[in-house]
Amino acid sequence: MNISKITLGTAQLGMNYGIANVSGKPNFKKALRLLKYAWKNGINSFDTAPEYGNSEQVLGSFISSELNNEFDEITIISKFPKIKIRDNLSFNNIYNEIKKQIDSSLDKLKIDKISIYLLHNAEDLFLNNGIIVDCLSELKKEGIIERFGLSIYNPKDVENSLKFKEIDVIQIPINIFDHRLISSGLLNRLKNKKYLIFARSIYLQGLFFLTLNQLIEKKLEFAKEPLLKLHNLSNEFKIDIDKLAFLFIRDIQEISSMVIGMERIEQISKNIELLKENSLSLEIQKRLKKEFVDMPEKIINPSLWLL
Repeated sequence: MNISKITLGTAQLGMNYGIANVSGKPNFKKALRLLKYAWKNGINSFDTAPEYGNSEQVLGSFISSELNNEFDEITIISKFPKIKIRDNLSFNNIYNEIKKQIDSSLDKLKIDKISIYLLHNAEDLFLNNGIIVDCLSELKKEGIIERFGLSIYNPKDVENSLKFKEIDVIQIPINIFDHRLISSGLLNRLKNKKYLIFARSIYLQGLFFLTLNQLIEKKLEFAKEPLLKLHNLSNEFKIDIDKLAFLFIRDIQEISSMVIGMERIEQISKNIELLKENSLSLEIQKRLKKEFVDMPEKIINPSLWLL
């Protein structure tokens, strides 16, 4: 697969998403224009999921109206929600549930196969001794999906994925605050196993761009200290925070592509320009790793922010 270094995350196109999103969900016409702009400017990878509102339908409309005969050049990532059945976890039952969901996604996306299919709930991996992997392997043989893997939230999920030789794609949270997979050596292990590695949350869902007043307003005061430190480093190095965050992840050699959600063309343009920037100096990289080592999970895991 020829995958662009930026993968456009489409959650923002299907629903209001992201704590720093002030413009909200774009209307249908704006969403199509945004997708077209991304495609024309070299982004050929798009991340979606049934749980992202109507993002699959929006992406499907773009594919059917704009791509013509270029579909083979695009990479579509979609995801399987948490397994609903909890009784009789047989191959047939799980296979049928996954197949039904894939058929629904294919219909909305207006395509006949999904490039990359990820489990959205990593815990499903071990239901009935990993039978879900057998089901996904069968669907791969049938040509309905090309590759499959996991969208993970913590290092334990990575360890679990490495137990299955059939898995060769993973989507991971990683950013200036979250170095867990780097320091543990797991990122390197994934690369050695020839995984495609997609980095998400490189801006920590927009947390890096909040002011102190916005932190208080959104009840995220617990992130005040590291955010102040990040602002101070940005001022010290005279490098904007978005540039620091982007380049820190871009230059990790194990990363195949960065999943970045964008709801405005200006954001796409800015991120594409950042691709052309020179690397951060070794001094800056070392400082970022040193200053934000062992961050509390309460800060780096957005699913805990409202608890």
